[in-house]
Amino acid sequence: MSGTRPPQVPGNGGELSAADMLAQMRALRRQASSISRAYWLPLLLFGMLICGSMPFYVEPRIVRGVAVYTSAGWQSPYFGGGGFTGSAWLSVYWFIALQAGIAASALWYRWRGYRVGLRTPARGLVVAGVVLIELALLASIIGGRAGYALPGDLTIRGTVPLVLIAVPLWVLAWAERSTALAVIVACYTGLALLASLYDVENIFFRLGWNPSSFGWRLAGLPNVALPALLLLLAGAGAWLAPRLRWRSRRPASA
Repeated sequence: MSGTRPPQVPGNGGELSAADMLAQMRALRRQASSISRAYWLPLLLFGMLICGSMPFYVEPRIVRGVAVYTSAGWQSPYFGGGGFTGSAWLSVYWFIALQAGIAASALWYRWRGYRVGLRTPARGLVVAGVVLIELALLASIIGGRAGYALPGDLTIRGTVPLVLIAVPLWVLAWAERSTALAVIVACYTGLALLASLYDVENIFFRLGWNPSSFGWRLAGLPNVALPALLLLLAGAGAWLAPRLRWRSRRPASA
């Protein structure tokens, strides 16, 4: 007569010891945390929004040795305006894009929480983003062109919105309790500050880049492209990593 043998459990008398139970609880907590993390989408989303802003950073045309700028509409240095940019629509773009990115990230976490059953507290992301945008808008309205608090070295390249993006990402890293995301955001913050304080194209000039007359109009794009590339690569890696781990742990079929 054959029968199934009951599974052996560690511990004395067939019962789990306190150490074993604690180890299993920690493993379950790590697994649940890994499942609930979905920061890859906000990283990709903000990276694509930065890429979408690149046409607005093309330098103005040069006519008879004079730079021809578009007529200024609403511009704010907090949203990228007032610097050496070729479009008056840059501030409008970033004012809309920042709100769209924050709203889409919050909706993503809400939808994924219902789907997976584990919710990430994304309310802090929304609050931080809304407060940040409203403060920047208020400062733009009441500050006046001569009364902005930000130094000119930070605003002249029109990349202050890249720095603003770092704030909700830091809040998201805290909500996710993710060391990996904190490292990504720290690297991104460094690149965003570099893009605001330094002409990154100088590095390419030293590497031998000798742009044509039209190429000079694109000289400011590396300041925008590098932070975007970091977010896109990090987002793609964060999406791919758990899937690779799951495949490696899946038992091979006979």
